[in-house]
Amino acid sequence: MNPSVDPSALHTGLARANGAGVNSDSAFIAAVASESGLLAGQSQLADSTVLELLEQSYGLKGTLARIPTEKDETFRLRDREETYLVKVSPSDEDPVIVQLQTACMEYLELTVPELPVQRLVRSLGGEPQVLLPPPGGPFNRVLRVMRFMPGDLLSSQEASAGQLQLVGSSLARLGLALRDFDHARADRLLLWDLKHFHRMRPLLAYVEEKQKRSLAEGIFDQFDETVVPRLGSLTSQVVHGDFSPFNVLIDPDRPDYVSGIIDFGDVVRTPVIFDLSVMMANLLGADPGSPWEHALHVMDGYLRIRPLPVRELEALIISAQARLLLRALITQWRASQLPQRRDYLLSHSKQDWDRLAATAAVPAPQLPFAP
Repeated sequence: MNPSVDPSALHTGLARANGAGVNSDSAFIAAVASESGLLAGQSQLADSTVLELLEQSYGLKGTLARIPTEKDETFRLRDREETYLVKVSPSDEDPVIVQLQTACMEYLELTVPELPVQRLVRSLGGEPQVLLPPPGGPFNRVLRVMRFMPGDLLSSQEASAGQLQLVGSSLARLGLALRDFDHARADRLLLWDLKHFHRMRPLLAYVEEKQKRSLAEGIFDQFDETVVPRLGSLTSQVVHGDFSPFNVLIDPDRPDYVSGIIDFGDVVRTPVIFDLSVMMANLLGADPGSPWEHALHVMDGYLRIRPLPVRELEALIISAQARLLLRALITQWRASQLPQRRDYLLSHSKQDWDRLAATAAVPAPQLPFAP
């Protein structure tokens, strides 16, 4: 079990590291991290308990295998010839936020069934999710079962330029399908949401190397100059929020290449360009010799389906770098909170820092972009 982190302790630690008594951005980070379900520790359910719950609520039996994830308890269930994905939310996450994710998936299944989005399995009572009384923590936990989608993760493949364009096209179609979707908690606080990026400077307290800190400060400065003044006018809607190579399944034999879209855990209302920034950020620096190439292929495919105003594209390039930096900073912060995972987490953040450095070493792409 991971040790819990008191939000007030995080606030105090950030303020102390920044040499300040009270820092409103530090308090904001603590609040967002808490609502994002990233602070409290979690006691794990026994596999036998999960199997009992699945039989009682879904009539499912089989073999259970745990899958490591950031916060949900996640399992693969094999029941005869069928395979399912099972998720149990943490007890510090409001069930209404989980219901936002569920509602988004149900909306897509109803309105655009042709999109390869992961499908929910209903309980014996006909519900898309089941509430579990928490042994500890402020909220009920939420049990959900989904069809396990076949395919290979994009992260495991060397995609061609044309295939990356198809990935971008799939993201654009998903975004268009969600334009009219809404939910009472769509404006949730989410640590990964780039509309809050300019308030994340206190996380620099966890960056000790001068060169990395200078690189990060430069990205914050560019974001403040280019993106922040536009935040109120950028096209916004509910988006997937984590369209990364680890949440996209592919099949080279499909004409549209993308065979599955999974993990709606970061669904949120935010500027549309930030949804594209996520995938671009994951591809920045993949080829150190041409660090922008892969990301621009995805962008090209996206813009062929959903053109965006030039004033928004001007904010896209720096927001892609900001998203990659945000991941590095959050990983560094979590390494300080979870000393037993410090080496593992810092090994992942090193790759992000290396990619940021490779990207910063070459001129950023200039407008106009030509799909």
